[in-house]
Amino acid sequence: MAIITISRQNGSLGDEIADALASRLGTTVISRKYALDNFFGEINPGTLDRLNESAKFFETTLPGSTRTYADILVERIRALASESRDKDLIILGMGGSVLLSGFPGALHVRVTASETTRLNTIARKYHITTDEASEVLNIADRKHKKFVRTVYGKDITSPEQFDLILNTDRLSVDECVDAIAELARKHDLRVRLSESNENTGTIDHQTRNTAFKNETEEEFARILSMYNIEWLYEPKTFPVEWDAEGNVTMAISPDFYLPRFNLYLELTTMDQRYVTKKNKKMRLVRELYPGTNIRIVYKKDFNELVDRLKMFGGLTDKTPEDT
Repeated sequence: MAIITISRQNGSLGDEIADALASRLGTTVISRKYALDNFFGEINPGTLDRLNESAKFFETTLPGSTRTYADILVERIRALASESRDKDLIILGMGGSVLLSGFPGALHVRVTASETTRLNTIARKYHITTDEASEVLNIADRKHKKFVRTVYGKDITSPEQFDLILNTDRLSVDECVDAIAELARKHDLRVRLSESNENTGTIDHQTRNTAFKNETEEEFARILSMYNIEWLYEPKTFPVEWDAEGNVTMAISPDFYLPRFNLYLELTTMDQRYVTKKNKKMRLVRELYPGTNIRIVYKKDFNELVDRLKMFGGLTDKTPEDT
């Protein structure tokens, strides 16, 4: 499941995007208020006020403890991320992109907008003039930046820490939520495929750029995309034979993986009579990696398979082999 951190400029609709995304995914936004209400146990109103007002106060040690409020904040957020294998997690603000930098599967989003958009948003939200909104933004921006620098020693405005930057000058909240949700889904699939290699002994071959080896593969990918059937090209390699020293002597990298059907496909333009070696590899994959759904698509089967996939594209999770 997705781990999404959302950093936002004040007045950029980042909070609204986080709330709408949480509603879409059926989860809770882990915000500063959530942290203060749930991470530190019973705290008196005076302490709560200081935590709300002062970034420096997060460096204070808790009564009867050797840990600071910042230590607990970091521990609790990282613990939530580690425990989120079966549920989505949205971290709003609090330097989440810094805190979970390099965390497996985490997707870091930054929401921005022009000063004009931000001023108008704040002015409408609080029913104040744009001059008053300007002062509100200046104070909020300084406090936000100071909090992350004080607690983590980092600059939250550095663009390289984000995977996706959204500008709400021309994008609606719904459009931003659509973009984040779809990216998170695909990113989660790539991460899960990569992590599965540790358990199965397969080799991760997912690349940032697809380079087909021949026209048949390119045509097949185009047809799959035409019918909205998601695919990954050669995402992993299955070793199937080893020599006496444990070196891989035979392996297969199926041409396509179709996530909706959990199906690996190996295309061949050769006559069925001349693919004995490929058939052997297929048999070994099924024996060595139980539960792997893999098949060869011969030239004569190409159009038939496309027709069968077209019937199920976007309609069911049933695999073509179930028909």
